[in-house]
Amino acid sequence: MPSLRDETGGVIARFLWLMIIVSVVGGGALYAYGTHQEPLAFEGMHAATNDDARDPTSVAFGRDAMVSIATIVRNDGRLPVTLEGLTLDPPNHTDPLIPVSLGLGDGRTPTPSATTFSPPALDPSSAIGIVITFGINPNLSCDRIPATGTEPLPSVQLRFSSYGIESTQAVTLGDGAPTIEGLTRARCTAVVS
Repeated sequence: MPSLRDETGGVIARFLWLMIIVSVVGGGALYAYGTHQEPLAFEGMHAATNDDARDPTSVAFGRDAMVSIATIVRNDGRLPVTLEGLTLDPPNHTDPLIPVSLGLGDGRTPTPSATTFSPPALDPSSAIGIVITFGINPNLSCDRIPATGTEPLPSVQLRFSSYGIESTQAVTLGDGAPTIEGLTRARCTAVVS
């Protein structure tokens, strides 16, 4: 049996060190890529408001304003990912409506197919239907309301993991998403307070 001190053992030791270095560098590269990748994209959009308006172009800002968006989320990245849910960060103080729930769906019907969200795995180039429900932001700062009275829905902050590395991505809803109408400082104050 060769020892690590003789010629054969030295080759084996160098090979083992090389494998350790390759593993560390490869793991570091995978971690860096996994935390900075933005693989998720939405395709198509079907909306419904809590007053049963289907595919509305706008949502009236009010105390009970809610809108559900059915869409397809696609993994355009190079690695498989698991969609973990919405981010747990506090919402932006300037977004009137914020995502309050995420559910699985068929991508066309703005009603979740199950009462609980179970994280789906998405291979590269695969997709799944989801439903995102937006509701009133309880932390909305009314003094920052723009004078236009119309605002787009904010991007959706999604959590995902890839090979155990967790990350977040802001995914924009894109064309066809309803806008928020009737947003004024007076109305904001009446709704949020």
